[in-house]
Amino acid sequence: MKIRPSVPMAGAADASALYAPANPAEHSAPAERPEPVTPKTPVTPAAPTGPVPRPAPAAPPAAPPAKPVAPPAAQPVAQPASPVYDFSDNVSQARYTFADVVGMRSTKKRLWGAAQDIIEAQGKPRNGILLFGEPGNGKTLFAEALAGQLGIPFLSIAYGDAASKWINETPQKVKAVFAAARKIGTCVLFIDEIDSFIKSRGDMTHAMDRDLTNVMLTEIVALRGSQVILVAATNWLDALDAAGKRDGRFDFKIEIPAPDLKARLALLYRAIVDELGVEAIDRSALQALAGRWEGFSAARLSALGGQLREMRRDGLFAGPVTFDVGMRAMRLLQGRRGQLPENVKAIEEIILPDASRDLLCDLAFKMEQLEDLEQLGASLPRGLIFTGPPGTGKTQAAMALAKASGWAFLKLTGAQIIADPSAWDKLYREACDIRPAIVFIDEADGILQDRRVTNYGMLTEKILTTMDGAGGRMRDVMFIAATNYHERIDSAALRGGRFEEKVVFDVPGPEAMADYVYTALDKKLGDRWQVSSEAVSLLTERVTGRSIADADAVIEKTLAAAALRRMRDRTTDIRIADVEAGVRAVVVE
Repeated sequence: MKIRPSVPMAGAADASALYAPANPAEHSAPAERPEPVTPKTPVTPAAPTGPVPRPAPAAPPAAPPAKPVAPPAAQPVAQPASPVYDFSDNVSQARYTFADVVGMRSTKKRLWGAAQDIIEAQGKPRNGILLFGEPGNGKTLFAEALAGQLGIPFLSIAYGDAASKWINETPQKVKAVFAAARKIGTCVLFIDEIDSFIKSRGDMTHAMDRDLTNVMLTEIVALRGSQVILVAATNWLDALDAAGKRDGRFDFKIEIPAPDLKARLALLYRAIVDELGVEAIDRSALQALAGRWEGFSAARLSALGGQLREMRRDGLFAGPVTFDVGMRAMRLLQGRRGQLPENVKAIEEIILPDASRDLLCDLAFKMEQLEDLEQLGASLPRGLIFTGPPGTGKTQAAMALAKASGWAFLKLTGAQIIADPSAWDKLYREACDIRPAIVFIDEADGILQDRRVTNYGMLTEKILTTMDGAGGRMRDVMFIAATNYHERIDSAALRGGRFEEKVVFDVPGPEAMADYVYTALDKKLGDRWQVSSEAVSLLTERVTGRSIADADAVIEKTLAAAALRRMRDRTTDIRIADVEAGVRAVVVE
């Protein structure tokens, strides 16, 4: 038999072979094959006696030496493709032109002139039209009408179109919007609520907001010299970053004011006709309402038609829309009447001098019939001053006047204005928004005092300037000031056109006080108490010559003393001792 050299089994190679070089001969010589051994004496094999044995299977061939495995070559990592943002759905042909915007001639003229400057680009390039003003006055409408007037595409975006939950995606979308506008060429790029894109940068500003602001400012500057007309709108001009609203980014700043008379007439006409039909139009009433509602937003005037339809459905009126119906609809649309409490007394229930009561009753009637009054050439006073001792019902009378006339009621004290001067501006804006309204300044002695002896002269001037209407006198806002010291009020505040009419308050006389005490006791006690005539007489005597506020306080303390005794002793009467206890608690002798 032949002896074959030893061959390693497959898979038994040393692990180091995996890292051997590609040509192992360079490192070791091949093994020598041994010579075969020849036997000296030949041997004859015996004949087989059994079955012929099957030859043993040949051993498998030797496996070739394992080749080293080279590490895989480094493949270049493909950068993810930048997302493509498509704003084609935001591009449209404008639905309106300036012909669709009735009135507002000055605003349209300024917009048209700014657009022409941008397109013609004579001299230093200018761009950026910033529209600002109160909400609901049609900033978006004016931007689209400008595109329609120019006959160019209108690309409009709001913050929701670019906002993203992923970091840095919002700035990328903003860049894509500006790129889309430049690709279009001549167009109007309108950014609504731009204060969401260009927030004022400060220490508390989030890093992502700062990044967005920076990108927006960079893109605005890069747009200069192009044929893209950039128009942005904001309700909050002060909220914009200072660098965002400066010249060089927005060269044209145009305020969109409340509709003028011509626009108000058109808005009211369309609102009524769309909801109720042309037969509901009363031309004279429409003219009167449009004249009265100066300063109301276009959105509010347009919503009046829906409120009128609701009123007709509920059976509150039929036929054409009269002046009174329109005023009631506007009050419902405003949804509030200021700070008027529920349980306000009528004017007739307040203890007043007869002349003052008659004056207030006549004034309430004129306030109700305001349109008829003005058609006769008369008008309401701009302001009234209520004067008299403390506790004589000045505040109650002001609220009663608002209740009787149906006007809204807003109240502020002189001390509140001194502590926070902006409170006056806020109150006046609210009064203009919910008018007709009464603005009541309680304890006005300090804020309206003679400016020669006070440190608050600038605040006094601010109030008087508001009443004069520095920006145009607002109709249907009446000012009432209450003071305990009429002689201290600045003479400039008492002239015509300001607090021009005086209403005097005083403590009631004996007969009026007796009637008031009897009525108050009857209302409070009912059938639960027994009260002697002596106790009533003593109570009336002790409060005569004092204010109604003092009388109410003595009655309350008298009832409290009687109630305490009733809970302890189960009594049911009000005695003289209770009255004396009430007087001692309130009256300082």
